[in-house]
Amino acid sequence: MGVQLALTAIVAFLFLRLLFLLIARTERFVRRAGGVGTFHEQRARTLGGVLRSACTAIVAGAAFIHGLEIFGWNVGPLLAGAGVLGVAIGFGAQTLVRDVIAGMFILAENQFSVGEVIEVAGAPATVEEISVRSTTLRDGQGFVHFVPNGEIRTVVNRSRGWNRAMADVVIAPDEDAELALERCRAAAARFNADPKWRDLLLDPAEVWGIESLGPDAVRLRVAARTRPGADAATVARELRVRMHRALRDAGIRSDPRWELRATEAPPTAQEPERERA
Repeated sequence: MGVQLALTAIVAFLFLRLLFLLIARTERFVRRAGGVGTFHEQRARTLGGVLRSACTAIVAGAAFIHGLEIFGWNVGPLLAGAGVLGVAIGFGAQTLVRDVIAGMFILAENQFSVGEVIEVAGAPATVEEISVRSTTLRDGQGFVHFVPNGEIRTVVNRSRGWNRAMADVVIAPDEDAELALERCRAAAARFNADPKWRDLLLDPAEVWGIESLGPDAVRLRVAARTRPGADAATVARELRVRMHRALRDAGIRSDPRWELRATEAPPTAQEPERERA
C-alpha cells in the first residue's frame, strides 16, 4: 500500500511538472506573439497562473481519489456526491465563472491593455490593471472603478491605430460662410506647416465644410488624423484656437446680430376720457 501511494504521488508530480513545462512554453509563445510591452508580459503571466492553478487542482484531486481507492474506499458515492456539490457550487458561483471566462477571452483576444483609454458603458477611462476576474479603470476625475469582466459588454478602445481630432467653430447665420471657410482653410494650412504640430499629425488637417445649419449659428468642422491617445485632444484644442482667431481677424462674428426696434404703444381707452375731461 505504501509503495502504491508513493508511486501515485511520484506519477502525479511528474505529470504536473510536464504540464507546467507545456504551460511555460505557452507563456513564451504568447509573449513572443504579442511583442514587447508590459501588457503582453502581464497577459502571458496571468494565463500561465490560471492554467497552473487549474492543472494543480485537477492532478491533486485525481491523486487524492486514487489514494482513497488504494486504502480500499468505495469512491463511487464520493464522486457522485462531489459531482452534485460541484453543480451546486457552479450554479451559485455562475457570476464568478462568467467573470473568469470573460477575463480569459479579454486576455486571449487582446481587446485592451494596461495604459490604454477605453470606453465602457459610455464612460471613458484609463486601464490600470487587468486580472482574470475584473478590470481596474481610472476615469478623468481620478476615480477608480473595479469592473467585473462579465459586465463588460461592449468596449470602445480609443488607443489603437489612430484617432480623429474634430474641431468645430460656429459663425452667425448672417455671415458669409464662403469667406469663413476660406479663412479656416488658410489657418489649417498654416497649422499643417507649423513644425511644432506637424509631428502630431498622421494626415494634414483639412476643413470638411459646413457641418450644420441653424437659425442661431452655422457650424464649420475641421478634422485631422492623429496618433491615439492625448494627441487628438491637444490638436483639436489648438485647431479651435486658430480657427477662432482667423475668423475674429476677418471680422466674422460667432453670435447673431439681433435688432430691437421700439414700437409705439397704442393709446389706451382711458386717454380719450382724460382729454375730454
